[in-house]
Amino acid sequence: MPTKFVFLHGFGEDQRVWSDFLPLFSWPFECIVVDYSTWTDCLDIKDYAIKIMSDLPENTKFILVGHSMGGYVALAMAEQFSSQIHHVVMLHSNPWADTEEKKLGRERTIEFLKKYSVKDFLGPFVPNLFAPKFAATHAELLSNLIARYQNLSKDGLIASSIAMKNRPDYQLFLAKTKIPFLFIQGSEDTLISTDLIKEVLQDKAQHKLVILQDVGHQGQYEAPSACFEAINAFI
Repeated sequence: MPTKFVFLHGFGEDQRVWSDFLPLFSWPFECIVVDYSTWTDCLDIKDYAIKIMSDLPENTKFILVGHSMGGYVALAMAEQFSSQIHHVVMLHSNPWADTEEKKLGRERTIEFLKKYSVKDFLGPFVPNLFAPKFAATHAELLSNLIARYQNLSKDGLIASSIAMKNRPDYQLFLAKTKIPFLFIQGSEDTLISTDLIKEVLQDKAQHKLVILQDVGHQGQYEAPSACFEAINAFI
C-alpha cells in the first residue's frame, strides 16, 4: 500500500503556506496539499476531516502534517480513519478543546470579521504568529503574507472559527491511539503552552515532542530545516 504525505494548513492561510516550505527539501513520499480555506459547509472539525478524506486516494496510507487548525483536522482524520493514517505531525497544534476564554476569543474574531475586512484582521494577526525577534527582522515576509492572504474567503474564516470553537477534546484519543504523533512546538509560541503539551504526552512513549528554540507559531518559516529534520526522523 503506497504512502503519501497530506499537508493541512492553518487558520488565516491556505495551501500556499506549503509552497514556501515543501520545495526546500527532498521528501520521501508524494506530497498532497489540501485547501479548505473557502469551505463554508463544514459545521465542525469532523466535517472537514470527512470531506478531505473523500477526495484522497483510496488504498493509501497517509502521513498527516497539520499546522495549527490543520492539526485539529488531522486529529479528527486519525480518529475517524485510523486504518489509513500512518503517522501524524502536529505542527504548532494541540489536542485539547478550547477553553471558555479561547471560545470568547473565537467569537470576537467572528464578530470582527463580520464588520471589517480580512486585511484588517490579518494586519495584527500575522505578526503575533511569529517570535518577536523573527518578526522584527523579517518585516518584508510578514508584509508579503498579509498581502497574499488578504483575499481569503471571509465566510471561510468564519466557518473555520466556529468549527474550532466547537471542536471536541482529543486527549483521551491521543492516550489510546496506536498511531504515532509528533508534536513540533515553538519555545516562543504564545498560542500554545509547551508545558501543557509535555503534560499531555507524559508516559506516552509512542508520541514524540520537538521544541524549536526561539520559534513562535510558524516553524515552517522560522526554522524550516529543523521542522523537516524532525519530520523526516519521525517517519
